[in-house]
Amino acid sequence: MEGVFLLSLVALTSAGALAYAARRGRALPVAALRPAVLRALECLGLTAVFFGANLLVGALVSGLVRAATPLFVSLYLSTDVSLLVLSALQALVFQHWLAARRGR
Repeated sequence: MEGVFLLSLVALTSAGALAYAARRGRALPVAALRPAVLRALECLGLTAVFFGANLLVGALVSGLVRAATPLFVSLYLSTDVSLLVLSALQALVFQHWLAARRGR
């Protein structure tokens, strides 16, 4: 039920954004939807890759600090939800950097 509610919210705000753009004389072409969805999926995949890499590096650093010093660094520090948000930001920056390099 929560998933349906969240997807409904996203659909409503997307429809509102489309209507707003159309009223301002900036209607979005339907042909541009497919490339936009593909870029969004690319960004989602990059987010997953960066999140996994960040978790792995966090676990390695935590283990190294535990082994090399008397300090205790918890693995839970690298499982905070903010790491997922930062990974998404990394993915967005990386995707735009790649697009600039490709000339898109």
